[in-house]
Amino acid sequence: MNWTTEILRSGIAIDTAYDHRMELATVPGTWYQVRQGDAVTLTTRNRGDALRRFQRLAFRASGT
Repeated sequence: MNWTTEILRSGIAIDTAYDHRMELATVPGTWYQVRQGDAVTLTTRNRGDALRRFQRLAFRASGT
């Protein structure tokens, strides 16, 4: 399983992985992970949830 990552300057990242070996759960598929620095704040199969968490952290880090 390989994670692809998009990172903002503030250190907030959203990672995407295709879990074909079922390392994260018993159901294979695409997983999304949101992290701030080294701390993982969310791991989910729902892309919308991951994007909302990513945006919320990004807005909080930007001070808006």
